Amino acid sequence: MYTLKNHYNIDEQTTVTATIELHDNQLTLEYQIQGNMSQYHFPKQTKQERANELWLDTTFELFIAPTNSDEYWEINISPSTQWNVYHFTSYKEGMKESNIISQPTIKTDEYHNEYRLTFNSTVPNEHFDHVLQINLCVILLDQKGVRHFYSIKRREGSPDFHDRDSFMTLKEEVKVK
Repeated sequence: MYTLKNHYNIDEQTTVTATIELHDNQLTLEYQIQGNMSQYHFPKQTKQERANELWLDTTFELFIAPTNSDEYWEINISPSTQWNVYHFTSYKEGMKESNIISQPTIKTDEYHNEYRLTFNSTVPNEHFDHVLQINLCVILLDQKGVRHFYSIKRREGSPDFHDRDSFMTLKEEVKVK
């Protein structure tokens, strides 16, 4: 489990954690937010389909890359159950939608002080059968329209989830063959 850090280091009594598991060709992500859920906007569930610009609202993200390449993928998941995957050839270059994963299963649970999102999909082993770097991220849009950025590592300046210096090597015990 990873505890994600608030980019602006604001103590707002919100805890964000995430887990990732790659087993055979299955990718499982789980994000959990604990705190005052009423202060955040969570888009209502709708038809589960691809959509663009999900990062403009509350969204859950995974950046995943082979360590020996400049290319990487960005997976965006909305509480609405809309989602998308983008492939980049290098840092913010060559962005295009990718079919690297199968149609995912997305489940959300909301309680008084907790929100949970689970994402499951199939990925081809040939893309992720080597050492990987990841960045697990969450953007929380509050009721005032302010975006709160969480990720594995905090960086100087403005949030940039694409920055490979913000990635970390995926723990080997998470990636089971």
